[in-house]
Amino acid sequence: MTRTPLILSGVALGLSACVSTPAPQKGAALAGAYAVAHEGGSYAAQVGAGPMGHALSRAGSVPVPGLAVTVSPFAMDQGRRAKAVAAEACAQARGRFQPQAVGRFAKGAWVFEGGCA
Repeated sequence: MTRTPLILSGVALGLSACVSTPAPQKGAALAGAYAVAHEGGSYAAQVGAGPMGHALSRAGSVPVPGLAVTVSPFAMDQGRRAKAVAAEACAQARGRFQPQAVGRFAKGAWVFEGGCA
């Protein structure tokens, strides 16, 4: 009795399992609305398309591609907390938060354009 067909079929099954699972795509963040709980507070977050963001460097402003993250409710002096909430919202959206993206305050919300890739 030969074991070669049995071994080969096991190898084929093992290889097919590796091929069937797609690798995560870069920039695969999912747009949508997310609820974020952070340090005892509840916040609303929206991840979606928007203009390209920017980051500050020694050479000046550089572009930051990605989805925009809008988090609320916040006051103008809560940018640091807003950035932490935006990072959590981006993680929920299966993206990677880009902390170098400059945020701006508008109408009770912080917006991080290009913040989630």
